[in-house]
Formats: sequence, C-alpha cells, structure tokens
Amino acid sequence: MLFFLHMTRGRRNAFSSAGLVGALFFLTSATPGLAAQVLAQMDIAVPPPSLLRLSITAACGDDGAVFKLVNRGQKWPRTGMLRLYYTDDNTLIGERRLRLADNQRVSFKVKHKIMDGRPVGVWVKPDWYQRAFNLDAAMTCK
Repeated sequence: MLFFLHMTRGRRNAFSSAGLVGALFFLTSATPGLAAQVLAQMDIAVPPPSLLRLSITAACGDDGAVFKLVNRGQKWPRTGMLRLYYTDDNTLIGERRLRLADNQRVSFKVKHKIMDGRPVGVWVKPDWYQRAFNLDAAMTCK
C-alpha cells in the first residue's frame, strides 16, 4: 500500500476517492501526522463541472426589453445568479438567485423606465464553477 502513496516533490498526484479513503484509513491508524501531509500534496479526482448550456433570446416589446432563458443542459447542481447590467458601463441594475431544471424556461421584462434609453444585458453566474464575466445577451430598445 505504501507504493500507492509515494509522492514526488513538487508534483501533485490525483487519486480516486476509493483509493483516498483506503489510504487515509491506513495512514490515520499507523501515523496520524502523515495523513495531513499526504492530503496537502494531492488533488482529489472529480468529474468536470456541468457547464451552462443556455439559450437566451432578447426582444423589444411595448413595455421594454423581454429576455427569455432556456436551460438546454442538465438540472443545475446548485443555484446561480441572474444579473442584469447596463451594458454601456457594466453597472449592475439587479440580480436574482435561481436554479433551473433541465429544459426549464424563465422570462422577464426590463421596463423602459428602468432602461431609460440605455442598453441592458444579462449575465448568468453559476455557483458551482468560475465563469469569466461576459454578457450572455444584450438589448437596446428605444
């Protein structure tokens, strides 16, 4: 079992969760301080995050901009933030926490009074992985 735990200096190794549990059980019963050292040097192998697969449309209506979101991927593992911005200076207008099921649809309207002739955009920020800021949809209604 010790050959499984061999670490090279300056290199991180990935282990499966079953192997990790067995190794930690062995280490904590034999040498408690060694388990902490091993954990500090390894990465746990995990599947990649479920990335967002959204379909977002925007259109101008009588009252303002209408945004429609459809989750084209799987059910979200955790909540995310739906954020609304003025796109000319990236000022946050508002945000709402949501969690979408597969194929769930969400729509909302941004009234002309709020838009005030400025372009608005939507960005979805998931809580389960880091995503660079880039507006997912934008609309200007006059």
